[in-house]
Amino acid sequence: MSKITITENALSYLNKKGKKSVTIGYPDYRTNGDFAVVPVPEIFAKKPKAEEGYNKITVDGIDVYVSKLVYLPDNDVVIDVDKFLKMQFLTVSGFSIKGQ
Repeated sequence: MSKITITENALSYLNKKGKKSVTIGYPDYRTNGDFAVVPVPEIFAKKPKAEEGYNKITVDGIDVYVSKLVYLPDNDVVIDVDKFLKMQFLTVSGFSIKGQ
């Protein structure tokens, strides 16, 4: 069973933005149409539009919505913040395209 961890940097980022929810899943453009689904999900700092398609886990006061289409690995999943130039964005690691 995997454990979801949110780093201090990610918690600080979410608190600064006033966000109390994140969504881990596949964006619509990757699940609809002619695109192949890449088995590494993305993270978004918002609630999903349709919560019934997600499992909700609360971690450190943040509601983490994990798509029911996402296979949670046996290892830990880590939500963090990455920086590029002056921009910051959430990242999620712990997923692999092998062994699915």
